[in-house]
Amino acid sequence: MDIKNRTVFITGGAKGIGLATTKRLLAEGANVVIFSLDTSGIFSENFSTDKVLILKGNVRFRNQVKKAMRKAVKKFGSIDILINNAGVAKRENFIETTEKDWDFIFDVNIKGVFTCMQEFVQLVKSKMEKGEKMVVNVGSGVGIYGSAGLAVYSASKAAVINISQSLNDEFKDMGINFVAVCPGSTDTKMYHGLFSEKKPHHTPEQVAGVIFKTITGEIKADDRLIVDVFQHEK
Repeated sequence: MDIKNRTVFITGGAKGIGLATTKRLLAEGANVVIFSLDTSGIFSENFSTDKVLILKGNVRFRNQVKKAMRKAVKKFGSIDILINNAGVAKRENFIETTEKDWDFIFDVNIKGVFTCMQEFVQLVKSKMEKGEKMVVNVGSGVGIYGSAGLAVYSASKAAVINISQSLNDEFKDMGINFVAVCPGSTDTKMYHGLFSEKKPHHTPEQVAGVIFKTITGEIKADDRLIVDVFQHEK
């Protein structure tokens, strides 16, 4: 897919992998809608208002997602690519994990993805748009392999991978492609909070590069519809 002048709606786009992806997409000529719970630091980036729309909101609440997508369409005419990047994690012993912990992690990491995808697909259908569309769900290496101390987070990311596989088959006739890009250890605040004793393997910019190349088709997902960042950034 040619990214130039296409509109990308990215959740959690104000920091970490999301911010790096936003910058890469803008550099390549895309329009970017940043939908993030914390937008406090993003305005210092001095993005062009012609190419960027910054919206504060929470993926856990459908009305906020719906309103944000409507604003995106009003400004740019359509949404071509959805990147579900927003996510949360908590490292803890499984026995000590509470239902509250489970509900919060799944609320953001999978219900938020579900809500954004559903609103995006409904938007595409309502506008009867033709042409290629794409959903990139940011998973995680632990969604493939699991990780001790991160059972709930790992399960939520495994669900992200699985729903991507299911929906790619369900909506192939509509021209919407779904893929899960799975980073590993990346130099972000979240990673350092989970693994304070380990050094990250990748930078957010490297992961952003893999996401960009996945969108353009330079990088192809495997037969599971997974792009494992470790396979493309050594």
